[in-house]
Amino acid sequence: MKKAILAAAIATLVAAPAANANVTIYGQVHVSIDSFNDDGSDDIWQVKSRASRIGFKGTEDLGNGLSLIWKAETGYDFADGGAWDSTGRNAYIGLTGDWGTFLYGRHDTPYKMAFYSTGIDVMGDTAMDMNALAPFNEVRASNAIAYVSPNFNGLTFAAAIVPGEGADGPVNDTMDGLADIWSVGVMYSNNGLKLAAAYEDLAVEADGWTGTRAEGNTKWLVGAGYTMNNLYVGVSYQNWEYGDDRDVDRTLNTWGVAGTYTFGNNMLAVNYAKSDQGDDDATGWGIGLSHKLSKRTSAYVVYADAENDGMTIVTLGGAPKNSTSDITDSSYGDDGSMFSIGMIHKF
Repeated sequence: MKKAILAAAIATLVAAPAANANVTIYGQVHVSIDSFNDDGSDDIWQVKSRASRIGFKGTEDLGNGLSLIWKAETGYDFADGGAWDSTGRNAYIGLTGDWGTFLYGRHDTPYKMAFYSTGIDVMGDTAMDMNALAPFNEVRASNAIAYVSPNFNGLTFAAAIVPGEGADGPVNDTMDGLADIWSVGVMYSNNGLKLAAAYEDLAVEADGWTGTRAEGNTKWLVGAGYTMNNLYVGVSYQNWEYGDDRDVDRTLNTWGVAGTYTFGNNMLAVNYAKSDQGDDDATGWGIGLSHKLSKRTSAYVVYADAENDGMTIVTLGGAPKNSTSDITDSSYGDDGSMFSIGMIHKF
């Protein structure tokens, strides 16, 4: 009895500081079993942890409508038990109030925020993830300084700048300014309609890549989504102009369409995407069925297919061979298909 009382007292003392600091622990466990076929070769089976994560976030009321906010989030591989994600997820500190939110650290760029705001990435992080079926290029920016406006009758805008911190920039210029990288996005949501537009100039890769860019990296995006009763339809278009370290300038056009239909605890989802670069093109599509086991837990089954006609940039989400790891490497980009079953638990 005494041991139980002592244990309860210790637990109370440990929990008290966290409660007083308004700290929230959250995360997601997402693991699948996949069968991948690379253009007619033998199937490759794998167990894949898909963007599983754990995070801590908190707020402190500073008075007069002003609050401090912070977040620290990292990935965790539930397939092999590997702790922490070397690429990093969002981690920042900032202030928020009626005037909006100011933050700095590592965060999704406004371009990325706009892309996801329409709901286009249905069944994200699965084998039919829209970013795998098509090269929608969106990043988290390290060392970002960002502002997000309040919601004005459904309209929100965001802007971010990122210091180059001495990295090599276009034509070997040194990036040493405050706003060597910048990104802006506008998002609207009202009565089931969602609209988004964004522009981004990544003179160097904002997520940590420090190689030389011949002609920079700019892109713009427009997107829309509409929900009516149990039906959702979304579409996005991206124009991406970039150069690589071999002084090759490229323009890549990409569009994607997604749809879902919800019935009971189930959701049927379909994604389709197409990209073209000159005379070359690539397509990807996926179909999936998700079933809610509870408010926080779901199970799903997915089938996805990718076809590259002269291009090397379409793969499948979590495939053993990742064709997007080097957008100019001709050794990647084989056609392929994947069958995947998985479970997702959020806490």
